[in-house]
Amino acid sequence: MKNTLKRELPPALKRAVDRLYAVFSNYRAPSHCLNVCLMCCMDEALEKEMRQLPLRQITARHFYEYNCSAKDVPQPPREIKYLLPRMLELLAFGAELHHSRAIYLSRLGNCETGAFSSEEHEAIAAFALAYFSDRLGQHPWQSGEAEGYGSDEIFECLLMLEIGGVDLQPLLDYWLKDESTAATLHYVSAGFYDFWQQEQRIDNAFGKDRLQFQELMKTWLTDDGHRRTFAQRILDLEMNNFDQTPTCYYGNQITPQYMAETVFDLITY
Repeated sequence: MKNTLKRELPPALKRAVDRLYAVFSNYRAPSHCLNVCLMCCMDEALEKEMRQLPLRQITARHFYEYNCSAKDVPQPPREIKYLLPRMLELLAFGAELHHSRAIYLSRLGNCETGAFSSEEHEAIAAFALAYFSDRLGQHPWQSGEAEGYGSDEIFECLLMLEIGGVDLQPLLDYWLKDESTAATLHYVSAGFYDFWQQEQRIDNAFGKDRLQFQELMKTWLTDDGHRRTFAQRILDLEMNNFDQTPTCYYGNQITPQYMAETVFDLITY
């Protein structure tokens, strides 16, 4: 497991985490077994610790087994609400919470409609925006800035949040307005690998059958105005300032410069 506490959260993300703890502070740890399988999925001692440890002492290892375990649909909302602030705090630190990032928040998304109050929804939405904007502001091509955090494709981040029940439109609106170099680099790398050369569908196994997600992303990415905006931002990039170490793409060595040129051509045809 990663050392999840090695970086300090940026102020906006820390405020969002603190808000989660405040909004969900009235929920208490379940007195009975969590919604997990103790036969073959989760260690019994870890399950017990999740109910008995102070909330902020629950570790990424606990959540990894908890999230990977067999579980009911729908999920028990009070259990999720108790654990949610710590789970999202660990997510903010970059913790590994499941073997597949896209479904880190599947328990949250599997709570029944109406299970959360408007205040709770707003706290979750505020966290999602702060988390996404933090991810969007870091890209590994900007040598030494990302330090490994944010190296996963941004589309997978959006899919994870959508599976968790988050409305993605405010996040996409933020991306469109974000003129930072990192936000444009995410557009280039994610678009090159996972959309423009993939029949204009997000190429992720967990998003294949999520039709609402696919339609939203296609509409946003193919919008003529959005494409013009990002085409200009790609033209403004100074690619020589970034790490041009080639990556392997179907057996070919592809540089960031090539990706940027390819995406530019595809969105301006």
